[in-house]
Amino acid sequence: MEMTKNIRAMLLTASLIVPASALAAPADQDSPLAGTGIEPNVVSYSVVEEYDDPLMALNRGVFAFNDIVYRYGLIPFARVYNTVPQPVRTSVGNFFDNIKSPIPFVNHLLQGQGRQAMVDVARFGVNSTVGVLGLFDPATSWLELERQDTGFDDTLRQYDVGYGVYIVMPFAGPSNLRAGGSTFVDALLNPIAYVFEDQDATGLRIFDNVQEFTPQAEAYLELRQNSEDLYIFMRNAHLQDIQRDAEYQ
Repeated sequence: MEMTKNIRAMLLTASLIVPASALAAPADQDSPLAGTGIEPNVVSYSVVEEYDDPLMALNRGVFAFNDIVYRYGLIPFARVYNTVPQPVRTSVGNFFDNIKSPIPFVNHLLQGQGRQAMVDVARFGVNSTVGVLGLFDPATSWLELERQDTGFDDTLRQYDVGYGVYIVMPFAGPSNLRAGGSTFVDALLNPIAYVFEDQDATGLRIFDNVQEFTPQAEAYLELRQNSEDLYIFMRNAHLQDIQRDAEYQ
């Protein structure tokens, strides 16, 4: 899910955009930011160059809407869901990763990564059978066939398609024209839409997105509390993530 990817990117890049003095001491070990290199109460974005954000007015409106949805919808659900035993949550995540195997398979083919595409096929076969419909991941634990997430956004990036204008998507959060459009292409490759009835498919896809978000829920709240301007912070984190991907392409 784009929202989950952006929050992970936000945590990963935060240490690059806080003052150097902020890195002198580790975060509280009970904090959702522990291990990220971010010290609470000092999150900043001041050293990042100003970015031309032509859709800022619209983006801020969508961002405010998302903030309400996160705080009063997704995060309360995440707190309840996180009380479910970890093995159960892991199996749920495995199930959704397995059923969405056509997404990385097709995109690995489009990226010219035939070997990884065959790994995707092998993983699906093993996990759908021995792994009990994908609830378990023997392809990784037994055969060392590692999953490599990818999507149409990565495919376009490989062919040097620019990311376009920065946008904030409803529910998904910080994105860009390339990534936002790519989510619709990837959605067409998601078998859930074809295996289940419309209402069931919609409910499953929403649940899939929410269960992916739950590990980052508390981190979002802490960053919200300590950022000078969370919109700018998350925008810069997203843009730095794009820049980092381009450097390692």
